[in-house]
Amino acid sequence: MKLRSRKVGWVLGSAVVVALVAWPLGAQEAKKADTKPADQAAPPARKVSDPARQVPRYFGQIGLSADQREEIHKIQAKHFQRIGDLQKQIAQMRAEMLAECEKVLNDTQKQLLESRRHAAAEKKARPPAAETPAPAKPAAKAGG
Repeated sequence: MKLRSRKVGWVLGSAVVVALVAWPLGAQEAKKADTKPADQAAPPARKVSDPARQVPRYFGQIGLSADQREEIHKIQAKHFQRIGDLQKQIAQMRAEMLAECEKVLNDTQKQLLESRRHAAAEKKARPPAAETPAPAKPAAKAGG
């Protein structure tokens, strides 16, 4: 009798777990049927995210008014422009630094550096190869 009650308890417990897991799924809205034929349905346009049109982290959770959001967007647009200009300067300075570092190298080192860069570029451009199974080892003979 104990075994049967354990089975019943296990089945009931499993049913409760399944019901609790499936419950949030029922709360989701069902998709409306598309009224356009499949050949005319256009893919949805991806929304381009403009960092200047986003408020900083946690600002959206503190009840900003529309005027406050607009003011923040203006401030960010001004600063993002300056940040972009500074990032261009940094990229230019890094390129100059690299060129100066390369002047220190001898011809052999420059050739090695160029071959390493070329190999890395090829590896990056190459599509990932499908994994091929390792060759099977020959079976050992029995009785030997």
